[in-house]
Amino acid sequence: MKLRTRLGAMLITVCMLLTMIPAAFAATTGTIVLTINSPTMTVNGASKQIDSEGTTAVLETGGFTMLPLRAVVESMGGSLTWDAATRSITMVKDSQTVKMTVGSTTATVNGTSKTMAKAPYISKAGRTLVHIRALELFTGTTCNWDATNKKVTVTYTNNSAPAVSTKNYRIDVINSTGAEITGLYYAVAGSYQYSTTNALTTNLAKNGTASFYIAVPTDATNKVYDFYTEGTGGMKMYSGLNLYSVNAYATIQLKNTDRPSFQQANDQGITVKSTGDTSLKFVNNSSYTIEELYMATSNSFKNADNLLATETVKSGKSTTIKVDLEGNKSWYFQAVTSNNKEYSGKVTFSAKDPKSATLTLSKSNKFSVGSSSSGDSELTFKNDSGDTIVGIYMAGTKSKVEDADNLLDDDLDDDDTVDIDVDLDSDKTWFITVEFDEYKDLKEQSLTFDYADPASATITIKKSSVSISKEKKSSSSSGGNLTLALVNTGTTDIKEAYLIPSGDTFDPSDDRNDSDDLLDDNDGLSAGEYVVIEEAADSDKYKLILYYGTSKNDYDSNTVTLSSADEYAAIEIEDSDDVTVYDDNDDEVIVGIYNDTGAKMTSVKVYANDSKNTSQLESIGDIGKKEIEYFIFDTTDCSDVEFKWTEDSVEYDDLDSEECFVLLTISTDKNDNATIELDDMDDLA
Repeated sequence: MKLRTRLGAMLITVCMLLTMIPAAFAATTGTIVLTINSPTMTVNGASKQIDSEGTTAVLETGGFTMLPLRAVVESMGGSLTWDAATRSITMVKDSQTVKMTVGSTTATVNGTSKTMAKAPYISKAGRTLVHIRALELFTGTTCNWDATNKKVTVTYTNNSAPAVSTKNYRIDVINSTGAEITGLYYAVAGSYQYSTTNALTTNLAKNGTASFYIAVPTDATNKVYDFYTEGTGGMKMYSGLNLYSVNAYATIQLKNTDRPSFQQANDQGITVKSTGDTSLKFVNNSSYTIEELYMATSNSFKNADNLLATETVKSGKSTTIKVDLEGNKSWYFQAVTSNNKEYSGKVTFSAKDPKSATLTLSKSNKFSVGSSSSGDSELTFKNDSGDTIVGIYMAGTKSKVEDADNLLDDDLDDDDTVDIDVDLDSDKTWFITVEFDEYKDLKEQSLTFDYADPASATITIKKSSVSISKEKKSSSSSGGNLTLALVNTGTTDIKEAYLIPSGDTFDPSDDRNDSDDLLDDNDGLSAGEYVVIEEAADSDKYKLILYYGTSKNDYDSNTVTLSSADEYAAIEIEDSDDVTVYDDNDDEVIVGIYNDTGAKMTSVKVYANDSKNTSQLESIGDIGKKEIEYFIFDTTDCSDVEFKWTEDSVEYDDLDSEECFVLLTISTDKNDNATIELDDMDDLA
């Protein structure tokens, strides 16, 4: 229920204001010009945006100009309302009421039926589109079509008030109230005549941003506005939005104070400072301008805050934001472009609360994360000095150690260790200075690594020396942007699996551990099973190390090439030396058939099921209850398939549109009819 219906005392004020309006006005003539596919219209010579949602008039087959009419009717001095329950539109102007219904060419004007040339309908975007000539149902209104310039000129009479031009002011809102806002309504200050429709198109989350427009007549004597909000924090009243000195837009930050208040900035944004501990540099390498950026611990961004507030990040540009990772390494990010496209992905930070990191949106619209001041080498500093270490500084040359940043966020006590990601820039020789709490500093000590950019190393600091030990060339588990499916179609259980970048050596004694085992969370991979792992690899060549037993030397190595994969890849493992890679750019798909019918399926066969091909594609044999059998489907053969077995059959369409690995579950409904359901890589990951 809106404020105008709750505050009964305001009705008296409104009635008093209405008594001051002159009884009649001289009729005036106005014109509105709309251009096909343009988001602006000309109202009595003044150009204005049709509405904040970017509405445009469209020309359809048959010569019908269609668009949502609310903004046009309101510019004519009328009003338009939508009834979702009856799917009907009501337009009111100059004591005339026009009603229309979606899908019907019959309209009523003050109760009298009229026939329209084109029925209103709802577009795929959820907008109700109406033929422009529906406005001619109002007395004195005509619509003229200019085919050459693709323009419609609406000429109308206005008997209710003199025609005035207006200017649209964009209002950007930052919600710093600490609660979700579901509605915002505004009125000329002191008038209490609040807007009848919610200015927000969607709910405004905590710390989120939104925009709406206020149309102000150029001859208005009052350009100060009051507004109120509704939401989980209750109703709040705000006064004094001043548009006198505004050229195009105003930014307002709604604050979380005892009394509702807001900060206003005219024609400029307001910088909102975050209290997060991590400086996140967002690099936009995509081809789009990013207007919104969200982060969440799951793939749902419903209650996430927009990290960019009111700024945008153009293609090739970057910005730095303070964020709070809350002690979690894994996060999901979503970027929203200027044309409302959404790209999301999961990334894993190198530490739970790094001091800084870089989040990159690539040209292929994928997210990746790395450290901005640190890098790919995880250095473990061990304090074996007998004193507290208050500072560690490293540089590639002696002369630069003095200007280096302190790698420590906190003091490192004696007999403690700290892990820090450092970018060694492929230089094997580095210099380090250590500051002690009581001991004399160790200055510009030389360190020589065995490898350029090692995956990890331990640096032991003593009272008078610094040394490197336990250096590791590369990490066994690569990580990356690809989602990877391992499908064991063989007869032997797999105990462990590792991906080793091509060119790196694999030491069973050093490189084999639970954190790098691809099957660690799955406790191995039994014969006939599969596992899907997010961010398991990059588009590159690897060695796949498979352990079939517990002995450190009981493993096989296979070369797998993932270079052509874009987002997904699947590896079929039939036995130790028969490994095949499929990816999302191949024509072949690994299809798993899961028997959930409650009974054994006997003599299962797969047939092509389209007009060009009806041949048998695969003979699978029997599938026991709760078992999976696999086959390779070549998408060039056909698009639709039929599964037949002794007891029943079922069809599946458009299998050629799926990713490189899918699971088809065959079950039965309450009438014992066979049904089939798809799980693709996204659902299985």
